[in-house]
Amino acid sequence: MATFNTQLQTIGFAYDWMTGTGYRKIDGFCFTARVDVNAKMYTVNVSCAVPTEESARILNDGLRQYAEQHKKTVKSAFYDGRHISLCYQNKDLVMNIAEGVREAVDVSMYYIQQLGARPICRKCHQVRDTDLYAVEKMVTALCPDCFLTEQQKMEGHTAAESIVTENVPLGLLGALLGGLGGAVLWVLFYLLGKIVIVAGALAAMASYFLYKVFAKRMSKKGVFLSLGIGLVVLLAGMYFAIGVDVFQEFQRAAYPISFSEAFDIVPEYISWNLGVVLFNNIFGLITYLAGAGICLAQFYTDNKTKNRAVRLTGTTL
Repeated sequence: MATFNTQLQTIGFAYDWMTGTGYRKIDGFCFTARVDVNAKMYTVNVSCAVPTEESARILNDGLRQYAEQHKKTVKSAFYDGRHISLCYQNKDLVMNIAEGVREAVDVSMYYIQQLGARPICRKCHQVRDTDLYAVEKMVTALCPDCFLTEQQKMEGHTAAESIVTENVPLGLLGALLGGLGGAVLWVLFYLLGKIVIVAGALAAMASYFLYKVFAKRMSKKGVFLSLGIGLVVLLAGMYFAIGVDVFQEFQRAAYPISFSEAFDIVPEYISWNLGVVLFNNIFGLITYLAGAGICLAQFYTDNKTKNRAVRLTGTTL
């Protein structure tokens, strides 16, 4: 994403990190650019309305012809009555993005000027003077009235959410259940002689998600409580798996012992076979930390974008 951001800056676009969107206002028209890393493509949109149905037909014909002439790079180009959209495919997502976005802007502005298009609000769909706003996880073109409505709605959501208290005991129960799911998966595959690398990450994310569901809200304290419980449960699962392993080893050696005796021997077994134990369990711990990092990043992003409605600046040309 840093590369996408850097390339957009070279052609005068600003970048909103919270939504992953580049944006720029040109001659009153609001352009946005977004990249889809998984699909290896990026899309440029501009909200506008042409005066007649014939103008819309001419615009769509022109965009279709443009896409056909550049079919190696242009995946689609169309006008749906409310915005022009041009989608470009790029296998590397690092080469010539700035050129593609600049070309999309040039093509859009050519038809806008030729057909007498006007800026349009993405919410009320009326021809209005618009600006670029970040509303939760989206950058969009809105008229002042619609932005005010969105802002009041976000304020209402914030007020309503402040009434809902975080149910920590239920959240802890959810985190425990989530951690148990990951721990059980780890134990089952460990005893089968396989290492499930993703089990640690699943334990972290399940603990985080179920805490949030059960507690109704997620605070910073809740994040660390849920991830802490998930880690403890995963470690307990690893300990249990080693205990069962010890029990089975003694059974195979024709020296039967009870489960409780096997678990009493676990600390000694770990000290004797520290290298093997670490090798068998380190991947689960590493992926748990990776999953916890994903959860922390998600919490940070959600809190930054939730109920967000702000006007973006530095975009006008």
